[in-house]
Amino acid sequence: MRRRAGRVRAAATVAALALALSSAPAAYAQAAKPASARERYQAGVELLESGSVYRAVDAFMAAVAANPAYADAWAMLARCQYELGEYERAVSFIAEAYKYGPRSPSLITLEAFSRIGQGSLAEARALLEEALARLPNDRDARFGMALLDLRNGRPGDARARLSSSLKTAPRDPRALLSLALISRAEGRVDEASAYLAEALRWTAGDPDASYAAAELYYERGDLAEAARLAGQAVRERPGHAGARRLLAQLYYERGELDAARDVLDGSIALDRTDARAWFLLGLVERAAGRRAEAEYALSTLAALRPEDELARIALENLVIEGTGFEDPSRPALAAWRFARAAEFERRLLYQKAVAEYRRGLLVDPYANPGRRRYAELLRGSGLPSSYLAELRFLDDLGKSDRALADAIEIYDSLLAGSVGRDWNVGLGARTDPYRLAVFSVAPDASTYHAGGDLVVARYLRDSLAFEPGLAPDRGVARVEGFADAFALARESGAEWFVLVRVAETERDVLVSAELRAARTGALAARVDAPRSGNDRVALSVARVVQGIRAALPTRGSLLERRGDLALVGLGRVDGVAVGDAFIIVKSGAVSIQPDGSGLAWKDADVVARVVATRVDDELFEGKLERVGFFDRVNPRDVALREPPKPEDAQAAGADASAAKASSPSSSPEAVQSSYLWSALFERVRSLY
Repeated sequence: MRRRAGRVRAAATVAALALALSSAPAAYAQAAKPASARERYQAGVELLESGSVYRAVDAFMAAVAANPAYADAWAMLARCQYELGEYERAVSFIAEAYKYGPRSPSLITLEAFSRIGQGSLAEARALLEEALARLPNDRDARFGMALLDLRNGRPGDARARLSSSLKTAPRDPRALLSLALISRAEGRVDEASAYLAEALRWTAGDPDASYAAAELYYERGDLAEAARLAGQAVRERPGHAGARRLLAQLYYERGELDAARDVLDGSIALDRTDARAWFLLGLVERAAGRRAEAEYALSTLAALRPEDELARIALENLVIEGTGFEDPSRPALAAWRFARAAEFERRLLYQKAVAEYRRGLLVDPYANPGRRRYAELLRGSGLPSSYLAELRFLDDLGKSDRALADAIEIYDSLLAGSVGRDWNVGLGARTDPYRLAVFSVAPDASTYHAGGDLVVARYLRDSLAFEPGLAPDRGVARVEGFADAFALARESGAEWFVLVRVAETERDVLVSAELRAARTGALAARVDAPRSGNDRVALSVARVVQGIRAALPTRGSLLERRGDLALVGLGRVDGVAVGDAFIIVKSGAVSIQPDGSGLAWKDADVVARVVATRVDDELFEGKLERVGFFDRVNPRDVALREPPKPEDAQAAGADASAAKASSPSSSPEAVQSSYLWSALFERVRSLY
């Protein structure tokens, strides 16, 4: 059932049918003889093979209108709907084809692939088995079974099926390219190159195969050959959306912004709903310094696809970076976030609501209703000082009313005896946050949103900025790998750096982050966050933030002391409770372990111990217990959680090991493998 571009038909038939299907003058239309169902069908075949799917649909619809029992026309309508991704519609047309014609293996296979598109893999397998029972060497059916093997993480079985197909059809570029993709995913570089070279001998005139080969060359880093093959696919089929996007992406990454814009403008002219083209166009315009054009592209996409997270995040990033706080575009963008936050509140999903309010306030810091609702969540979370600080901010902006004034007065009175008031220290007094640098690692494969890795990395950086004790650098750079990030982080004076990798398909995203010590480059923690469905980017990033926070040891500083009383810059937001014990280490004597496993200090530099007796949102008060005869405790000394006693540490380690042994495997390798075969499944499926 696979179509082949470039197939030649009789010129007279094509010309006659083109005239029949065009908008000819009324007088000519009356004089011309109406095209028969057969002629309309032949025209549809030609149009489909040339990539004109929409016109092909028109021709096939005309054919079944002329002859409702035309089984072949119903089958081709199904194929058109499959090409458009309308799998349910494709299945309904296949049912019509079954009604008026034989249940052929090719039609059964098309239904199987449509079921795969719907996610009904069990039904698809049954259909493919039926097709193979009717025609054991059916290449499409064997290809479909190999595809299902990939989806189930059985690349060996897929390889065996495809290799068997090559024995009967050694020049099948689809099987060769699929084997190249599998070999590449398994790390068999030489084998992948051999399959790719052989496939290229037989891809002439097949734009889908040229495009798949271009992606493989892109992954190998051969951008020139990737551009050549992508351009070849576009010339063979100007409407090939995937090839056009890859070509534009290659121009974008090489800094040829005008060329990228021309390709994307052409893609949008062909299909105004091409979400991926709009997204990349927004990034191209931003890189060219054309902020208004970039905002138009991303705003259009956000309107077309409200569920496209990366489109909205990229638009917000653009506004945050390029406009003043009072820019009129900010409130409307922020209102969308606040509406989502309110919905999460109604569903009692408070962590998600907090994240949405924070993002909205990052976009529009002066938002009155949004900041009030965020303040209420802080109050409900047991953070009264933070609640009052948010209200005072609104009051300073001149947005006070009776309710706000009353709340300020009430909480001002309630906090009269708080730690911060007694010491005359407000929020934001911390002086020792961890400084992090965040980098995006350039993807080694084409992702669903070209350039989306930088958008996700910036979103992660902004999320980390809201976490207590963390101070991420403002910018997010894209690097080729570890070495570049290590050099930049170490030279900038950061303490830690985060390497972010993003892999994405239409349905899934995998955000992976490595937390490394900037002094040595040692790996401290790795977090893999695969997610599917709605809000997958936000959920993945939230998981990464959680993992980074868990990996960083709690660290504060001694802000002030009054005799044996000490004020420390840690509080409820850091998980501090009354009775928690800390050690005070001489300023400058604490460093990050060379292997990134935590903090290091010498016992001789421990000057005191302090136990929390009163705790505020970001501060606690405790009584100092000096270590040694001399008083060596000074402001700016470092406060660290007291290490457990050896016997306690041993017991805790045993408990952790037992918990790990009883929990299901979620190693980075397992997560990566699961995502790998899911992503490869989508790429191989596109070859059908």
